[in-house]
Amino acid sequence: MASEIISATKAKSEFIKSIYKWMMTTLDNNGKSEYKNCFKLEGSSIMCELPTNYFTTFEIPAGTKIEMKFISKK
Repeated sequence: MASEIISATKAKSEFIKSIYKWMMTTLDNNGKSEYKNCFKLEGSSIMCELPTNYFTTFEIPAGTKIEMKFISKK
């Protein structure tokens, strides 16, 4: 059976979706399901706004957003 050849843009989109799905599963598996709503898919990025108390040893400034941006290169 031949595999479908997809564009670099489609490959990037599928990769981002797979990373996002892996993150959600990892949060579930590590007892952190309550943080799943902190992550959102936005175009070619995964945006994250963690609560100030996410880490046990330090505090994150309120309203801090972290962007994981993906680009495709050929």
